[in-house]
Amino acid sequence: YQALSYFGAVPDAGISQFWRVFTPSLLHFSAMHIIFNLLWWWYLGGKIETRIGTAPLLILLLVAGTLPNVVQYYVSGPNFGGLSGVVYAVAGYTWVMGRRKPEAGIGLPPSYMGFMLIWLVLGFTDFLGVSVANGAHIGGLLIGLAQGWLDSRSKATR
Repeated sequence: YQALSYFGAVPDAGISQFWRVFTPSLLHFSAMHIIFNLLWWWYLGGKIETRIGTAPLLILLLVAGTLPNVVQYYVSGPNFGGLSGVVYAVAGYTWVMGRRKPEAGIGLPPSYMGFMLIWLVLGFTDFLGVSVANGAHIGGLLIGLAQGWLDSRSKATR
């Protein structure tokens, strides 16, 4: 875990180790954590890649795998991990694209988006019984919504 941890989580992790802004997205703290995130990545990311292309998915991965980590660091410090920021980004992206550009064929059913929003709210309570990266979730969702809005304005669709 030390090689993947965010700056400040391990000794001598300086800014020259630039990968540390992304690599917490690769860390998971239980089998359920990684399974849950990978299922969403597979389901939603697969829709994006198949219907729109690899480029939008890679942009989501890189941007939502870094900026929400910075937000999370400022919210709770350097000890966090998970792909959840990216998952919220692909959820927001598919939801916006489904609403604004349904011909792209990657919409997210309202009940699924509702589940993601309820899960987001529950993360701010003690109900789940675990530490939740709320900053990364919100940051990822905002990135996905923004990229979905921008991409829905373009005429190009696969």
